[in-house]
Amino acid sequence: MALGFKKPIQPDDPRLAGRETTYQSSRGGWYPEPKKPTPGKPKKG
Repeated sequence: MALGFKKPIQPDDPRLAGRETTYQSSRGGWYPEPKKPTPGKPKKG
């Protein structure tokens, strides 16, 4: 990871906010979390 942090990076480090990823074996790698809809929010359109 090329974010300029010293190793090891703690999972609760605030500098990692917004960079969460999940391993998806069907796609072959680490990808950002899909955006989930907010409960109770109406859909557009």
